[in-house]
Amino acid sequence: MTRFGIHSATQVEEAAGNAQGAALARTHRIRQRVLGFGITLVAVTYAVRLGELQIIEGDAHREKQLAQSAEWELLPAPRGRILDRRGRVLAAPDTRYQAFLAVDELTLERAEAIEAVAAVVPVSAERRQAIAEAAGGWSLVASDVSDEERVRMQRTIGHGVHFESRPARDYPRSMGRRLIGAVGADGRGGTGLEADLDDWLAGIPGRAEVRVDGHRNAYRPPGGQVIEAVAGHDVVLTVDAELQRIAENELARALTKTGASGGDMVLLDPRTGEILAVASERSDGAPDQVSALTDPYEPGSTMKPFLLASLLSEGVVDLDEIVDVEGGTLYSGSRVITDVHGYDTLRVRQIISKSSNVGAAKLAERLTPAVQHRYLRDFGFGMRTQLGHLAESPGRLSRPESWTALSPASHAIGYEMSATSLQLASAYGAIANGGVLMRPSLVREVRDPSGHVVQRFAPQPVRRVIPEQVAAEVRGVLEEVVRDGTGTLAGMAQFAVAGKTGTARLAVNGRYAQGRYRASFVGFAPADDPRIVILTRLEDPTGGVYYGGAIAAPTSQAALEAALATDGVQLDPRLVVSDARPRPWSGRPARGTQAGPVILAASGGTEMWTAAGGTAEPVIAVPDLAGLSARAAAAQLHALGLRVEWRGQGVVAAQSPVAGRELARGEIVVLK
Repeated sequence: MTRFGIHSATQVEEAAGNAQGAALARTHRIRQRVLGFGITLVAVTYAVRLGELQIIEGDAHREKQLAQSAEWELLPAPRGRILDRRGRVLAAPDTRYQAFLAVDELTLERAEAIEAVAAVVPVSAERRQAIAEAAGGWSLVASDVSDEERVRMQRTIGHGVHFESRPARDYPRSMGRRLIGAVGADGRGGTGLEADLDDWLAGIPGRAEVRVDGHRNAYRPPGGQVIEAVAGHDVVLTVDAELQRIAENELARALTKTGASGGDMVLLDPRTGEILAVASERSDGAPDQVSALTDPYEPGSTMKPFLLASLLSEGVVDLDEIVDVEGGTLYSGSRVITDVHGYDTLRVRQIISKSSNVGAAKLAERLTPAVQHRYLRDFGFGMRTQLGHLAESPGRLSRPESWTALSPASHAIGYEMSATSLQLASAYGAIANGGVLMRPSLVREVRDPSGHVVQRFAPQPVRRVIPEQVAAEVRGVLEEVVRDGTGTLAGMAQFAVAGKTGTARLAVNGRYAQGRYRASFVGFAPADDPRIVILTRLEDPTGGVYYGGAIAAPTSQAALEAALATDGVQLDPRLVVSDARPRPWSGRPARGTQAGPVILAASGGTEMWTAAGGTAEPVIAVPDLAGLSARAAAAQLHALGLRVEWRGQGVVAAQSPVAGRELARGEIVVLK
């Protein structure tokens, strides 16, 4: 019993020990499994994360690593070109260089090397001294070196001269710079169209990966990343380079002759609104502003045609109606309106052609202020032209509610309001083209670097202002202005010109200054089929002559004659006369005209050339015209006072008389 009990206790203890061991074993197994699972989980987590790092986030981390271990060299984008309407380059990308002399590498003496550089480009005294005193290293010797100059320096100096290139801008034609503007030091557009068109011209810079060695020398590693630059777009303007040159030259000549402080000349196509040329000069204005767009002024009598157009459109006037113009003096309240020439009566058409302020003031009474204001507004006054480029002023045209009793007369003769030269030229374009105001434009199209057109800008009509018949009647009156009115000095023999002169008093500090004026002429040619509108404004002339008809009209005539003789204005066969007598062009063939060679009459100006076969002494040597176009040859002969008989096609192949022969003014040169 006792042994059995003892034996049983031992068995119990053994069983308990076995159970404890089994439990401990289970615990170990559980711990092992948990540890194994944990290790597996950690391993899987690391594997997943490693996969994320290498597969999903790999590119980002590689870029981060490159950013930390590499530097980048900027690759400038070639800037797009600015072209004129016929593809002639006005602005183009260029490369310029800085030149350095490495004094330790020179095979020449320093002084000799400096003189070799100075033979190519100017070297200042300060740079000469700095190079002479340099202990070693590189010394800057020239900052704006062309590629041709770089080659000449390399050939002359040899070892020891180094160059660093930088992008620059080349303007191959010395015209239109105020309009085109310039590029800043950062390579972006700084002024003018260079700034305004920068989004198209600039392109997208590239970059190249570089490494830096222990000596801080940068180099491109083999296989390094390179992101190529994207070149900018080319922009084609509506401007014609030859017409721009003519406008700038004629304006400069007029400013010199009249002593004017500044002025504008604008040429545009009335059919499309395209600006063909715009020249502006102001002695007291910002050098990078185009005053034809930014400087509004009181236009004076050049506003009278818009009064006439309003009256005719409203049906309250007849062109041949006789008006009492009070002998040239009209008392209106406290104000006295006067004419330069006093007349007792004038027909309505003569009020414009003779530029009667009294007549215009009396005619303005037939319109309510609201109607008069509406027509002025419809012609574009008092608002920007929506050119879309460069800074532009809206001018000033107050609401009719604020007009005084004197305002209708003031607006009729171009006072108490202001307009820019572009606004005024555009408004005349509406008269010239049949009554539709066109939105002016400076950009024709944009081309990508391969030459494909990516954007083209079509002509945009703004609104019809007056009926076509009214526009034709006003054009006829403006032709009378040039034929026998105040604008005779704008007339040409081979083309009929229509236009209006203006002479306005100049306001200084809010008051009209004694003896200071603004002279202007706005017109178009040919009168029956207008191809070109011209505006000439001369500010504050000091030569003693200040009337628009005396100084602005002949300036316009000279510019028109040169413009119509270029290829920039399309030649119409109807624009030449068919006999030897210079006379205004009417747009209709003369009755009884026989078929035969065409004779281009020279401009008469204020005198007519002597008839062929006259008694004038032979004083003109005939130039050599071989290879010139008919238009260019005719223009050259007209300038000499000769007439032209054209019997060929294309360019001049032969001429009679031959080059060098002396002729009298008015004689004919036959071109074949």
